[in-house]
Amino acid sequence: MIPILYESNETEFVSNGLCRLRDCTRCIVTEERNGIYEVEFDYPVDGANYEKILPGRIIAVEHDDSNDVQPFDIYSYSRPLNGVVTFYAKHISYRQSKMTVHGTNISGLTDAFNLLKTAEPDNPFEYWSDITGVAYMAAADGVPRSVRSMLGGVEGSILDTFGGEYEWDKWTVKLWSRRGEDKFFTIRYGVNMLDFNETGDYSESYSAVVPYWTGDNEIVIGDMVSSDGISYTGRVDCVPLDLTEKFETKPTKAQVQNMAKNVLQSKQPYLPQQTITVDFIRLQDSDEYARLINLQNCKLCDSVIVTFPRYGVEGRFKIVKTVYNVLLEKFDSMELGSLSTTLAEALGITEGSTTQKQTSVIVEQGTSGSWYYEKYSNKVLKAWYNSGNTTVTLTTSSGNGWYRNSDAYSISIPSALDCASIRYVNVRPITDLAYMLAGVVSSTSTSAIKYYVLHMGQSRSNYSAVIQAELIGTWS
Repeated sequence: MIPILYESNETEFVSNGLCRLRDCTRCIVTEERNGIYEVEFDYPVDGANYEKILPGRIIAVEHDDSNDVQPFDIYSYSRPLNGVVTFYAKHISYRQSKMTVHGTNISGLTDAFNLLKTAEPDNPFEYWSDITGVAYMAAADGVPRSVRSMLGGVEGSILDTFGGEYEWDKWTVKLWSRRGEDKFFTIRYGVNMLDFNETGDYSESYSAVVPYWTGDNEIVIGDMVSSDGISYTGRVDCVPLDLTEKFETKPTKAQVQNMAKNVLQSKQPYLPQQTITVDFIRLQDSDEYARLINLQNCKLCDSVIVTFPRYGVEGRFKIVKTVYNVLLEKFDSMELGSLSTTLAEALGITEGSTTQKQTSVIVEQGTSGSWYYEKYSNKVLKAWYNSGNTTVTLTTSSGNGWYRNSDAYSISIPSALDCASIRYVNVRPITDLAYMLAGVVSSTSTSAIKYYVLHMGQSRSNYSAVIQAELIGTWS
């Protein structure tokens, strides 16, 4: 996309504005989950319309491959000797950091959003959420604060109180209980993974707390509460935990204790802050791409499967940061976040903004044909399929050097599984060839998995492979 420049008072963003910035040489959008949302772009001083690019004006660009255009306020620039100026812009939602609001007695999201609309100067933003429930919002304490900080960034903010994931959509702020989707896409070592880097930071981890509440010359202190997990040090690492904002009135010691247990269960503070950065082969340009649901475009807050046996990494990870190249219309990089939370979400054991542990037992297990399955008391179904040696014929070109079977292959799901719904399904071919993978087709149902096998390099006829599948869902 060629970026569009608008005047600072533009509100619609549907025209070509002041001009198209056709001589732009680099334009990158960086977005983090509940974090920064900025644009950085380079423009030569002798480029067309360079003189129109001024701080305060708006640059509108696509931020992912959905063709959705978002506006960003230009706020800074760097002008080096080489004649190419770097400009910096923030999403217009940052304007809320220059709007001030104050109020008290907020106990629900509707009240909180109504309070934000009373900001000074007039607040043009609209607010929406799919989160329900009542909770005391400690940041609404009568002290003047910016609207942006009330949304998130201070203790007791809307995000801190109700949880969720923000989506900044022009003049609308959306707080989703969960913004992304579980994508049936696997990034696998030796298949489509080009680079891998994992970081784990234990510096802020702990395994126990001493909870307390403070009020007007009063304090309630609970006994030490330990988490179910063990600290990486092997010791009991204990920190104080201020729960004042969790209560509207003075709690009892028992209430402080119970609240501390809930916080430890949801936060799992003994686990490291873990991120994974990967580079992988994308098939967006394949002719068959739209038909393969597990190769769909992945966006911020979606989750994908990563398999890297060398480091013992296998499971679902949430995309927590994206860097999108506006001019090339593709992602430069994606950063994947914590495994522990997104695995729970993949199994459907999330309630509101807090991941709840569920105790479930296997009530039935067995085999049916080439399937092995386990049924759990909480209605979760897990099943694994192994075809043994089979042949695949991959002679239909999908473009860019990829070849696939002409018609979708099928794996029947036997009635013994009682499959009621599918939350995750993955098919993989086991061969001695690199860059061979499978894609699940959108017509997959609870009775059969439809899939294509793809190989990059050359066509294959009657090639021997073992087809394996993994399914997670519910049973009836």
